[in-house]
Amino acid sequence: MSTEPARRRFRVLTRTREGYGGGTMFDVQLQAADSGSLVWAQTFTDKEQAEAFEASLQHDLEDLDEDEFRRKHGVPARA
Repeated sequence: MSTEPARRRFRVLTRTREGYGGGTMFDVQLQAADSGSLVWAQTFTDKEQAEAFEASLQHDLEDLDEDEFRRKHGVPARA
């Protein structure tokens, strides 16, 4: 169990890419801060939804400790 801020263990990155049929996809990725390994990613077709989700994750990284963040966002113990 860790009561350190989740920000020490994880970071959020975003990526924009071309989707199917000429659309745009917005990926919000959670990465391990120490290795850069991808923990999980969520893809959106709506830019505003992606930005809102990213903002929520950033807020949780600042406000939650590591254990709370893992529970809320389904981060495996081995990540």
